[in-house]
Amino acid sequence: MLTTRIITAIIAILILVPTVIWGGVGGVVLLVAAFSCVAAWELSRCLEGIKTILGSLLTLFLGLVMVICFYRLPYVTLPAALVFMPLVVLLIHLFLYSVIQKTIASTTQMIFVLGYAVIPISHAILLARLDYGSAWVIFVLVVISLGDASAYFAGKYLGKHRIPSEVSPSKTLEGYAGGVAGSFAGMLIMEVAAPGLPGVAVLAKLTLILAIIGPLGDLCASALKRRIGIKDFGGVMPGHGGVMDRADALIFAFPVAFHFLFITGNAVMP
Repeated sequence: MLTTRIITAIIAILILVPTVIWGGVGGVVLLVAAFSCVAAWELSRCLEGIKTILGSLLTLFLGLVMVICFYRLPYVTLPAALVFMPLVVLLIHLFLYSVIQKTIASTTQMIFVLGYAVIPISHAILLARLDYGSAWVIFVLVVISLGDASAYFAGKYLGKHRIPSEVSPSKTLEGYAGGVAGSFAGMLIMEVAAPGLPGVAVLAKLTLILAIIGPLGDLCASALKRRIGIKDFGGVMPGHGGVMDRADALIFAFPVAFHFLFITGNAVMP
């Protein structure tokens, strides 16, 4: 199981890193679009109101529309797009009233999928549109991935003090501490690899926030799976589950990273 997990992670790295570095904004858009398609499909197949083929395909289509909005629209117009998104979903259900019987369940669950998976991860596109955008996307990937891996191994081999939790009772203080240490190790790697990024003070603050917010994303995903009654969202990534199982921390990390940079004046609004 561990070997499969490592091999899958290596393959993912070999796909993600070159695509972000050499593909720039376009590469990130393709990655986000691919993620959104798979994530929308995984989540919709788990939710009763949209698990039909039509419901899943509609959710996937709307996810791609949101990705295009994050890519093409000026940042100042994105709030309007987000406000109109639920109305568009409801309008689609109006036109398909005779086909989709569970209108309320279908509408709310489509909006949930877009709001939980597609819109947050699409903030990677906004990061990519900044100066040194590719470096920022890689920064988040490295900090979160090393934090996640360090938490896994620290918890597995050193974990003794469990964190009281009904959602994920296997979590330990040692695992959490290992995750924080791994996140800061990732920060140091990126400071050397991408000298164009801001100084250590800014990176350290962002890393600390990501080290805190990442595990919360993992816990939210665990809570959802417990409520739905599933172990994994999918099986497209052997050893990890689905893309939603692998990207649960990134869903929280990308929006936080982008808005942190904007609020602190370290990013010019695209």
